[in-house]
Amino acid sequence: MNKILILLFSISSLLAFGQSKKEYLKNNRFDLTSTEFEFPQKDFNIIGFGAYHGSAKTYDAEIMLITNLKRQNLIDCYIPETNYSQAFFFQKYLETGNEELLKELTLAFQTIVNQEGTIETFEHWKKLRELNQKYPENPIKVFGFDAIAEYHFPIKHILQLTDKVQNWKLKTDLQTKFDDKEINFSTRNTETTELLKNFINDYEENKNVYYSQISDTISFHHILKNIKYNFDKEKGREEIIFDNYLYLKNIMHLENKKQFFKYGFFHIEKQREEKSSSFFTRIIEQNVYDRKKVITVMGYLTKSEVLWDKIYDENGEYKSYTTEKGFGIGDYWKEYFKGIKKLKKTKVSDITLFKLNSENSQYQNGTDLIEIKLFLKKSNRKSLKGKPTTDFIDYAVLISNSKNQKPIEEMK
Repeated sequence: MNKILILLFSISSLLAFGQSKKEYLKNNRFDLTSTEFEFPQKDFNIIGFGAYHGSAKTYDAEIMLITNLKRQNLIDCYIPETNYSQAFFFQKYLETGNEELLKELTLAFQTIVNQEGTIETFEHWKKLRELNQKYPENPIKVFGFDAIAEYHFPIKHILQLTDKVQNWKLKTDLQTKFDDKEINFSTRNTETTELLKNFINDYEENKNVYYSQISDTISFHHILKNIKYNFDKEKGREEIIFDNYLYLKNIMHLENKKQFFKYGFFHIEKQREEKSSSFFTRIIEQNVYDRKKVITVMGYLTKSEVLWDKIYDENGEYKSYTTEKGFGIGDYWKEYFKGIKKLKKTKVSDITLFKLNSENSQYQNGTDLIEIKLFLKKSNRKSLKGKPTTDFIDYAVLISNSKNQKPIEEMK
Protein backbone atom coordinates (compact mmCIF):
# COMPACT_ATOMS: atom_id res chain seq x y z
CA MET A 1 0.00 0.00 0.00
CA ASN A 2 2.80 2.41 0.93
CA LYS A 3 4.53 1.70 -2.40
CA ILE A 4 1.34 2.59 -4.31
CA LEU A 5 0.99 5.87 -2.38
CA ILE A 6 4.63 6.78 -3.06
CA LEU A 7 4.18 6.01 -6.77
CA LEU A 8 0.99 8.08 -6.99
CA PHE A 9 2.69 10.97 -5.17
CA SER A 10 5.67 10.82 -7.55
CA ILE A 11 3.42 10.88 -10.62
CA SER A 12 1.35 13.78 -9.29
CA SER A 13 4.54 15.70 -8.44
CA LEU A 14 5.87 15.24 -11.94
CA LEU A 15 2.57 16.37 -13.44
CA ALA A 16 2.48 19.41 -11.19
CA PHE A 17 6.03 20.36 -12.08
CA GLY A 18 5.29 20.02 -15.81
CA GLN A 19 2.11 22.06 -15.43
CA SER A 20 3.84 24.77 -13.39
CA LYS A 21 6.49 25.17 -16.08
CA LYS A 22 3.72 25.54 -18.63
CA GLU A 23 1.99 28.11 -16.45
CA TYR A 24 5.28 29.93 -16.03
CA LEU A 25 5.62 30.24 -19.83
CA LYS A 26 2.06 31.52 -20.14
CA ASN A 27 2.84 34.25 -17.63
CA ASN A 28 6.15 35.21 -19.25
CA ARG A 29 5.42 35.26 -22.99
CA PHE A 30 5.29 38.11 -25.47
CA ASP A 31 3.97 38.38 -29.01
CA LEU A 32 6.91 39.80 -30.97
CA THR A 33 4.61 40.60 -33.89
CA SER A 34 2.40 42.87 -31.74
CA THR A 35 2.71 46.65 -32.05
CA GLU A 36 2.39 46.75 -28.26
CA PHE A 37 5.45 44.54 -27.67
CA GLU A 38 8.19 46.04 -25.54
CA PHE A 39 11.40 44.21 -24.67
CA PRO A 40 11.14 43.73 -20.90
CA GLN A 41 14.77 44.20 -19.89
CA LYS A 42 16.41 47.62 -20.02
CA ASP A 43 19.60 47.36 -17.99
CA PHE A 44 22.22 45.53 -20.05
CA ASN A 45 25.52 46.08 -21.83
CA ILE A 46 25.14 43.52 -24.57
CA ILE A 47 22.30 41.44 -25.95
CA GLY A 48 22.90 38.46 -28.21
CA PHE A 49 20.36 36.96 -30.59
CA GLY A 50 21.02 33.65 -32.32
CA ALA A 51 19.34 30.64 -33.90
CA TYR A 52 20.05 27.88 -36.39
CA HIS A 53 20.94 29.44 -39.74
CA GLY A 54 18.89 29.35 -42.93
CA SER A 55 15.39 30.28 -41.73
CA ALA A 56 13.69 33.30 -43.32
CA LYS A 57 11.64 34.26 -40.25
CA THR A 58 14.75 34.43 -38.07
CA TYR A 59 15.45 37.75 -39.78
CA ASP A 60 11.86 38.83 -39.06
CA ALA A 61 12.35 38.10 -35.36
CA GLU A 62 15.68 39.92 -35.36
CA ILE A 63 14.41 43.09 -37.03
CA MET A 64 11.42 43.15 -34.67
CA LEU A 65 13.76 42.99 -31.68
CA ILE A 66 16.10 45.65 -33.07
CA THR A 67 13.24 47.97 -34.03
CA ASN A 68 11.75 47.74 -30.55
CA LEU A 69 15.11 48.24 -28.83
CA LYS A 70 15.79 51.29 -30.99
CA ARG A 71 12.38 52.72 -30.16
CA GLN A 72 13.32 52.41 -26.48
CA ASN A 73 16.80 53.85 -27.13
CA LEU A 74 18.34 50.54 -26.06
CA ILE A 75 20.65 49.87 -29.02
CA ASP A 76 23.69 51.78 -30.27
CA CYS A 77 25.77 49.10 -32.00
CA TYR A 78 24.96 46.21 -34.32
CA ILE A 79 27.54 43.42 -34.37
CA PRO A 80 26.98 40.55 -36.82
CA GLU A 81 29.31 37.62 -37.64
CA THR A 82 31.65 39.74 -39.74
CA ASN A 83 35.29 40.68 -39.69
CA TYR A 84 36.41 44.25 -39.07
CA SER A 85 36.57 45.22 -42.75
CA GLN A 86 33.25 43.66 -43.72
CA ALA A 87 31.63 45.62 -40.87
CA PHE A 88 33.33 48.80 -42.09
CA PHE A 89 31.77 48.41 -45.54
CA PHE A 90 28.37 47.34 -44.16
CA GLN A 91 28.49 50.67 -42.34
CA LYS A 92 29.27 52.35 -45.67
CA TYR A 93 26.18 50.68 -47.15
CA LEU A 94 23.99 51.99 -44.32
CA GLU A 95 25.28 55.49 -45.03
CA THR A 96 25.16 55.39 -48.85
CA GLY A 97 22.52 52.81 -49.82
CA ASN A 98 24.87 51.37 -52.47
CA GLU A 99 23.13 48.08 -53.33
CA GLU A 100 25.95 46.79 -55.54
CA LEU A 101 28.20 47.02 -52.48
CA LEU A 102 25.51 45.30 -50.39
CA LYS A 103 25.29 42.40 -52.85
CA GLU A 104 29.08 41.92 -52.69
CA LEU A 105 28.93 42.03 -48.89
CA THR A 106 26.12 39.48 -48.79
CA LEU A 107 28.16 37.05 -50.89
CA ALA A 108 31.21 37.65 -48.68
CA PHE A 109 29.11 37.12 -45.53
CA GLN A 110 28.51 33.48 -46.47
CA THR A 111 32.22 32.70 -46.14
CA ILE A 112 31.77 32.53 -42.38
CA VAL A 113 28.03 31.72 -42.24
CA ASN A 114 27.43 29.60 -45.32
CA GLN A 115 23.62 29.67 -45.10
CA GLU A 116 23.38 33.47 -45.01
CA GLY A 117 24.49 34.57 -48.50
CA THR A 118 20.84 35.06 -49.29
CA ILE A 119 18.10 37.35 -50.53
CA GLU A 120 16.87 37.56 -46.92
CA THR A 121 20.29 38.77 -45.74
CA PHE A 122 20.25 41.42 -48.47
CA GLU A 123 16.72 42.56 -47.53
CA HIS A 124 17.57 42.58 -43.82
CA TRP A 125 20.29 45.17 -44.36
CA LYS A 126 17.89 47.28 -46.40
CA LYS A 127 15.52 47.25 -43.43
CA LEU A 128 18.35 48.24 -41.09
CA ARG A 129 19.12 51.19 -43.37
CA GLU A 130 15.45 52.23 -43.33
CA LEU A 131 15.48 52.02 -39.53
CA ASN A 132 18.62 54.16 -39.34
CA GLN A 133 17.00 56.80 -41.51
CA LYS A 134 14.28 57.15 -38.87
CA TYR A 135 16.93 58.03 -36.28
CA PRO A 136 19.36 60.35 -38.08
CA GLU A 137 20.55 61.90 -34.80
CA ASN A 138 21.49 58.51 -33.29
CA PRO A 139 21.85 55.85 -36.01
CA ILE A 140 22.98 52.30 -35.25
CA LYS A 141 26.70 51.75 -35.90
CA VAL A 142 28.09 48.47 -37.27
CA PHE A 143 31.18 46.80 -35.81
CA GLY A 144 32.88 43.48 -36.54
CA PHE A 145 35.18 41.37 -34.37
CA ASP A 146 35.21 38.05 -36.19
CA ALA A 147 38.03 36.12 -37.81
CA ILE A 148 38.88 36.83 -41.46
CA ALA A 149 37.31 34.16 -43.67
CA GLU A 150 37.71 35.96 -47.03
CA TYR A 151 40.23 38.48 -48.34
CA HIS A 152 38.14 40.64 -50.68
CA PHE A 153 37.01 43.22 -48.13
CA PRO A 154 40.18 43.25 -46.01
CA ILE A 155 42.18 43.99 -49.20
CA LYS A 156 39.64 46.61 -50.28
CA HIS A 157 39.99 48.22 -46.85
CA ILE A 158 43.82 48.10 -46.95
CA LEU A 159 43.86 49.79 -50.35
CA GLN A 160 41.57 52.53 -49.11
CA LEU A 161 43.73 53.15 -46.02
CA THR A 162 46.93 53.30 -48.12
CA ASP A 163 45.47 55.33 -50.96
CA LYS A 164 47.97 58.18 -50.48
CA VAL A 165 51.05 55.96 -50.31
CA GLN A 166 53.12 56.31 -53.50
CA ASN A 167 55.76 54.01 -55.02
CA TRP A 168 54.84 50.96 -52.99
CA LYS A 169 55.29 48.04 -55.37
CA LEU A 170 53.55 45.42 -53.25
CA LYS A 171 50.57 47.72 -52.74
CA THR A 172 50.39 48.09 -56.53
CA ASP A 173 50.52 44.28 -56.82
CA LEU A 174 47.68 44.06 -54.29
CA GLN A 175 45.65 46.59 -56.30
CA THR A 176 46.24 44.60 -59.50
CA LYS A 177 45.05 41.46 -57.75
CA PHE A 178 41.98 43.24 -56.38
CA ASP A 179 41.04 44.63 -59.81
CA ASP A 180 41.13 41.16 -61.39
CA LYS A 181 37.50 39.99 -61.39
CA GLU A 182 38.55 36.37 -61.89
CA ILE A 183 40.62 36.19 -58.71
CA ASN A 184 39.55 33.90 -55.88
CA PHE A 185 39.68 35.76 -52.56
CA SER A 186 39.31 32.61 -50.48
CA THR A 187 41.64 32.32 -47.49
CA ARG A 188 42.66 28.95 -48.97
CA ASN A 189 43.96 30.54 -52.20
CA THR A 190 47.76 30.16 -51.98
CA GLU A 191 48.54 32.90 -54.52
CA THR A 192 46.55 35.54 -52.63
CA THR A 193 47.91 34.31 -49.29
CA GLU A 194 51.52 34.60 -50.47
CA LEU A 195 50.95 38.09 -51.82
CA LEU A 196 49.50 39.18 -48.46
CA LYS A 197 52.41 37.59 -46.58
CA ASN A 198 54.88 39.50 -48.74
CA PHE A 199 52.90 42.73 -48.37
CA ILE A 200 52.83 42.47 -44.56
CA ASN A 201 56.54 41.54 -44.35
CA ASP A 202 57.44 44.48 -46.58
CA TYR A 203 55.39 46.86 -44.42
CA GLU A 204 56.93 45.61 -41.18
CA GLU A 205 60.46 45.91 -42.58
CA ASN A 206 59.86 49.41 -44.00
CA LYS A 207 57.30 50.83 -41.58
CA ASN A 208 59.16 54.14 -41.29
CA VAL A 209 58.62 54.72 -45.03
CA TYR A 210 54.87 54.01 -45.11
CA TYR A 211 53.51 54.72 -41.61
CA SER A 212 52.98 58.48 -41.84
CA GLN A 213 51.06 58.17 -45.13
CA ILE A 214 48.46 55.67 -43.89
CA SER A 215 45.15 57.37 -43.09
CA ASP A 216 44.20 55.22 -40.08
CA THR A 217 47.07 53.20 -38.62
CA ILE A 218 44.93 51.66 -35.84
CA SER A 219 42.59 50.07 -38.39
CA PHE A 220 45.47 49.18 -40.72
CA HIS A 221 47.46 47.36 -38.02
CA HIS A 222 44.35 45.61 -36.76
CA ILE A 223 43.56 44.23 -40.23
CA LEU A 224 47.14 43.02 -40.73
CA LYS A 225 47.13 41.34 -37.31
CA ASN A 226 43.94 39.45 -38.17
CA ILE A 227 45.26 38.39 -41.58
CA LYS A 228 48.35 36.99 -39.83
CA TYR A 229 46.12 34.83 -37.60
CA ASN A 230 45.29 32.88 -40.76
CA PHE A 231 48.97 32.15 -41.40
CA ASP A 232 49.77 30.32 -38.15
CA LYS A 233 46.30 28.96 -37.15
CA GLU A 234 47.27 29.06 -33.46
CA LYS A 235 44.19 30.96 -32.34
CA GLY A 236 40.72 29.49 -32.51
CA ARG A 237 37.77 31.52 -33.73
CA GLU A 238 36.27 32.24 -30.28
CA GLU A 239 39.64 33.44 -28.99
CA ILE A 240 40.06 35.73 -32.02
CA ILE A 241 36.58 37.22 -31.56
CA PHE A 242 37.20 37.80 -27.86
CA ASP A 243 40.69 39.28 -28.32
CA ASN A 244 39.45 41.58 -31.09
CA TYR A 245 36.59 42.70 -28.88
CA LEU A 246 38.85 43.49 -25.93
CA TYR A 247 41.26 45.42 -28.14
CA LEU A 248 38.60 47.52 -29.87
CA LYS A 249 36.29 47.95 -26.86
CA ASN A 250 38.42 50.68 -25.28
CA ILE A 251 39.15 52.41 -28.59
CA MET A 252 35.44 52.57 -29.43
CA HIS A 253 34.29 53.12 -25.80
CA LEU A 254 31.85 50.25 -26.13
CA GLU A 255 31.32 49.97 -22.39
CA ASN A 256 29.12 53.06 -22.71
CA LYS A 257 27.06 51.68 -25.60
CA LYS A 258 24.19 49.21 -25.88
CA GLN A 259 25.40 46.43 -28.17
CA PHE A 260 23.32 43.93 -30.18
CA PHE A 261 25.18 40.80 -31.32
CA LYS A 262 23.69 38.62 -34.08
CA TYR A 263 25.62 35.36 -33.70
CA GLY A 264 25.03 31.63 -33.97
CA PHE A 265 23.79 29.44 -31.13
CA PHE A 266 27.10 28.45 -29.51
CA HIS A 267 28.76 31.89 -29.54
CA ILE A 268 26.17 33.51 -27.25
CA GLU A 269 25.80 30.75 -24.65
CA LYS A 270 26.66 32.21 -21.23
CA GLN A 271 28.03 28.99 -19.75
CA ARG A 272 30.50 26.29 -20.83
CA GLU A 273 29.07 22.94 -21.78
CA GLU A 274 32.48 21.30 -21.53
CA LYS A 275 35.99 22.78 -21.82
CA SER A 276 35.30 24.94 -24.87
CA SER A 277 34.11 28.44 -24.00
CA SER A 278 31.99 30.65 -26.21
CA PHE A 279 32.54 34.36 -26.82
CA PHE A 280 29.83 35.34 -24.29
CA THR A 281 31.19 32.89 -21.73
CA ARG A 282 34.65 34.48 -22.03
CA ILE A 283 33.15 37.95 -21.53
CA ILE A 284 31.50 36.77 -18.31
CA GLU A 285 34.38 34.63 -16.99
CA GLN A 286 36.90 37.44 -17.50
CA ASN A 287 34.64 40.05 -15.91
CA VAL A 288 34.36 42.28 -18.97
CA TYR A 289 30.71 42.82 -18.02
CA ASP A 290 28.59 41.63 -15.12
CA ARG A 291 26.75 38.41 -15.95
CA LYS A 292 23.36 40.07 -15.38
CA LYS A 293 24.19 42.68 -18.02
CA VAL A 294 24.89 40.07 -20.71
CA ILE A 295 21.56 38.96 -22.21
CA THR A 296 21.08 35.97 -24.50
CA VAL A 297 17.97 35.55 -26.66
CA MET A 298 17.95 32.15 -28.37
CA GLY A 299 15.79 31.30 -31.36
CA TYR A 300 14.09 27.91 -31.84
CA LEU A 301 12.38 26.68 -35.00
CA THR A 302 9.28 24.53 -35.44
CA LYS A 303 7.33 23.51 -38.54
CA SER A 304 9.98 25.30 -40.58
CA GLU A 305 12.40 24.82 -43.43
CA VAL A 306 15.98 26.06 -43.76
CA LEU A 307 18.42 26.62 -46.58
CA TRP A 308 20.90 23.75 -46.38
CA ASP A 309 23.41 23.86 -49.25
CA LYS A 310 24.21 25.84 -52.36
CA ILE A 311 25.09 23.65 -55.33
CA TYR A 312 27.94 24.67 -57.67
CA ASP A 313 29.20 23.15 -60.92
CA GLU A 314 32.81 22.02 -61.49
CA ASN A 315 33.75 25.60 -62.52
CA GLY A 316 32.42 27.04 -59.28
CA GLU A 317 29.32 28.54 -60.90
CA TYR A 318 26.11 28.53 -58.86
CA LYS A 319 23.50 25.99 -60.03
CA SER A 320 20.84 25.47 -57.36
CA TYR A 321 20.24 24.90 -53.67
CA THR A 322 18.86 22.35 -51.22
CA THR A 323 16.63 22.77 -48.15
CA GLU A 324 16.06 20.80 -44.97
CA LYS A 325 12.91 20.30 -42.87
CA GLY A 326 14.39 17.85 -40.36
CA PHE A 327 18.00 18.22 -39.29
CA GLY A 328 18.99 21.85 -38.78
CA ILE A 329 15.61 22.77 -37.31
CA GLY A 330 15.91 21.61 -33.70
CA ASP A 331 12.39 20.12 -33.70
CA TYR A 332 12.75 16.81 -35.52
CA TRP A 333 12.19 13.36 -34.06
CA LYS A 334 15.82 12.45 -34.77
CA GLU A 335 17.17 15.71 -33.32
CA TYR A 336 15.25 18.07 -31.06
CA PHE A 337 15.65 20.37 -28.08
CA LYS A 338 14.35 18.99 -24.82
CA GLY A 339 11.37 21.08 -23.70
CA ILE A 340 10.57 22.67 -27.08
CA LYS A 341 7.11 21.06 -26.89
CA LYS A 342 6.20 23.37 -24.00
CA LEU A 343 7.05 26.42 -26.11
CA LYS A 344 4.87 25.08 -28.93
CA LYS A 345 1.92 24.58 -26.58
CA THR A 346 2.12 28.08 -25.11
CA LYS A 347 3.04 30.25 -28.11
CA VAL A 348 0.77 33.19 -28.95
CA SER A 349 2.02 33.87 -32.48
CA ASP A 350 4.48 32.56 -35.07
CA ILE A 351 7.19 34.61 -33.33
CA THR A 352 6.73 34.32 -29.56
CA LEU A 353 9.29 35.50 -27.01
CA PHE A 354 9.56 33.77 -23.63
CA LYS A 355 11.36 35.34 -20.67
CA LEU A 356 13.17 32.53 -18.87
CA ASN A 357 15.17 34.47 -16.28
CA SER A 358 12.37 35.87 -14.12
CA GLU A 359 12.62 35.55 -10.36
CA ASN A 360 11.64 32.01 -9.25
CA SER A 361 11.79 30.84 -12.88
CA GLN A 362 11.10 27.17 -13.49
CA TYR A 363 14.09 27.25 -15.86
CA GLN A 364 16.51 27.64 -12.99
CA ASN A 365 16.32 23.85 -12.83
CA GLY A 366 16.68 21.29 -15.60
CA THR A 367 18.19 21.39 -19.07
CA ASP A 368 15.20 22.33 -21.26
CA LEU A 369 16.14 24.15 -24.50
CA ILE A 370 19.85 23.39 -24.01
CA GLU A 371 19.90 19.59 -24.05
CA ILE A 372 19.63 18.13 -27.57
CA LYS A 373 17.95 14.74 -27.90
CA LEU A 374 19.40 12.58 -30.69
CA PHE A 375 18.01 9.32 -32.09
CA LEU A 376 20.31 6.38 -31.21
CA LYS A 377 23.03 8.81 -30.11
CA LYS A 378 24.08 10.23 -26.77
CA SER A 379 22.77 13.71 -26.01
CA ASN A 380 24.83 16.45 -24.40
CA ARG A 381 23.12 15.72 -21.07
CA LYS A 382 26.30 14.59 -19.31
CA SER A 383 28.14 17.83 -20.10
CA LEU A 384 25.16 19.83 -18.76
CA LYS A 385 25.10 18.16 -15.35
CA GLY A 386 24.35 20.73 -12.66
CA LYS A 387 23.92 23.53 -15.25
CA PRO A 388 20.31 24.69 -15.70
CA THR A 389 18.83 26.50 -18.69
CA THR A 390 19.23 29.97 -17.18
CA ASP A 391 22.98 29.45 -16.88
CA PHE A 392 23.08 29.52 -20.68
CA ILE A 393 20.24 31.73 -21.94
CA ASP A 394 17.78 34.37 -20.70
CA TYR A 395 15.05 34.34 -23.37
CA ALA A 396 13.72 31.91 -25.96
CA VAL A 397 12.02 32.87 -29.23
CA LEU A 398 9.88 30.21 -30.87
CA ILE A 399 9.76 30.80 -34.64
CA SER A 400 7.02 28.81 -36.38
CA ASN A 401 6.07 28.12 -40.01
CA SER A 402 9.15 29.73 -41.51
CA LYS A 403 10.17 29.26 -45.11
CA ASN A 404 13.82 28.72 -46.00
CA GLN A 405 16.10 31.52 -47.04
CA LYS A 406 16.96 31.67 -50.76
CA PRO A 407 20.46 32.18 -52.20
CA ILE A 408 21.14 35.69 -53.42
CA GLU A 409 22.02 34.13 -56.77
CA GLU A 410 18.26 33.52 -57.16
CA MET A 411 17.53 37.25 -56.97
CA LYS A 412 16.17 38.58 -60.26
